[in-house]
Amino acid sequence: MTARILRTGVLCALPGELGSLGDRIRDRRRCQGLDLLYLDLPGAEVVACVGGVGKVAAAQAASLLVGEGLDQLLVVGTCGALRRGMAIGSLLHCKCTIQADLAVREGREIEAHQLLTEAWQKVAPGPEGWLVTADRPVLSPWRRLRLARAFLGPCAADMETAAAAWVAQRAGVPWAALRVVTDHAGPSTPRSFAQNFPRLAGVPADSVPALLMVPESGRRTQ
Repeated sequence: MTARILRTGVLCALPGELGSLGDRIRDRRRCQGLDLLYLDLPGAEVVACVGGVGKVAAAQAASLLVGEGLDQLLVVGTCGALRRGMAIGSLLHCKCTIQADLAVREGREIEAHQLLTEAWQKVAPGPEGWLVTADRPVLSPWRRLRLARAFLGPCAADMETAAAAWVAQRAGVPWAALRVVTDHAGPSTPRSFAQNFPRLAGVPADSVPALLMVPESGRRTQ
């Protein structure tokens, strides 16, 4: 049997969240106002996109990446912890994501690909939990408490994962997400984010080359 290299997409919102992958760009193509970045990774076929902040931007970027004929999509970036037990700098693998700004919860929960998530945990250890995608940062303690009470276990707020996951699911593309905690969602978020983003934002993306070497993620035998 031979190993087939899977074409992998990497999606983030801000350039800093691309981490060291930003040094691996061998080519780029402009499409619909965004750059598709083709990365030079040994034994891997990877295209990345820095899509911008928010669910609309994430959906556009995810659609462009899926259009490249992806076998799998990886979402990387930062998040704000909704539970105090989650330390700054800790990693959270997405078990399930939801768009939190709609009134109806049914049908909006999207589960990550379990085998891909487990493979990622081998190279970037961290718990699985909820990524709650919102249209704006969680700055109110009351809003943070309300969101935290709605979901069991580790959970954090972000602004892109659910939208990207929706696109991937509709296209039949397995997906996983890994985010790093830069703040505890609340009034201190802007200051904490600004302080921690430069040193932490690229940590999830930096784990991608090692992930792609794990048989369960970067290659399939046939």
